[in-house]
Amino acid sequence: MTRVLGIGQWFHYQDEQTLERSVRHMRALGLRHLRTGVSWADFHRPDGAAWTRRLLDAVSEFDVLLSVWHTPPSRAEAPLCNAPPARLEDYGDFIAQLIDEYGDSFNDLELWNEPNNWRKWNFRRFDPDWSKFARMVGYAARQAARRGRRTVLGGMIPVDASWLQLIESHGGLDDVDVVGIHGFPGMWWAEAPCWDWHSHWRGWADKVEQIAAVADGRPIWITETGLATWDLKAGRLGRECEQAQRLCDAAAAPVQRVYWYSLLDLDPQRSAIEGYHVDENEYHLGLIDWEDRPKPASETMRQLLAPRHARGRRAVGAGQ
Repeated sequence: MTRVLGIGQWFHYQDEQTLERSVRHMRALGLRHLRTGVSWADFHRPDGAAWTRRLLDAVSEFDVLLSVWHTPPSRAEAPLCNAPPARLEDYGDFIAQLIDEYGDSFNDLELWNEPNNWRKWNFRRFDPDWSKFARMVGYAARQAARRGRRTVLGGMIPVDASWLQLIESHGGLDDVDVVGIHGFPGMWWAEAPCWDWHSHWRGWADKVEQIAAVADGRPIWITETGLATWDLKAGRLGRECEQAQRLCDAAAAPVQRVYWYSLLDLDPQRSAIEGYHVDENEYHLGLIDWEDRPKPASETMRQLLAPRHARGRRAVGAGQ
């Protein structure tokens, strides 16, 4: 499991407290793999380069998958972080800059995040045929390949083989090494857009099989999955045991890598991408709550990552 299972954690601009807490908890849990991100837009803030160096230096002891997204509004077709850059090659040039200047602190690159979620890439308004996205990530993947770096196509949600075929038809996958998928079985509500878990969930093996058929031999990684401990129906906390079970299910998926999202609950004073407490789930996805209290799934993570002989000793002790 130490080769397979990792954690996902975002860090807001200059959030030193969350960064330090996360490193401490990752060490304690025995985590090796981290998926985190650099906001291309934040990089263009006055101290953006310095914050990027601080962030990447702090996590450099881990095997880092760096997700890169958020178009700087000044470089976008419209002043929106989910709009395409006016010059599509700018994204690939930024990927090259990250490798050249900070490449000693991370290993792999994830090209965008949930691109078939319109909140992350506004295809409805700017890219209905997906040609812009394919051209952008295709160029970025070539820039990374020239520098000897592995790339992951930003995790799609919903898992959609026809979408992947469309990106491939535009040449967007030519130099991409890994295909990412996301999934949150058991979360949200039955009518929520983009989430097919309530009516179509038949396990991780089924999702992976759908994509493997069109991935052309590329490995498939689950770059984001999780379950909030907030019970939407009851309007309160109460899904701690189910969170631990979903973690076990994800760890058993037939893929080379799984990133559980997330390590820490979201700061209740911050806004999620949908807005301030619009979706309470977004604030309770961590293995550890905002008050630094571990949830049952944190111990599950620790046990999954423990050496096999250590897990056996605990099991015997529990039986006695």
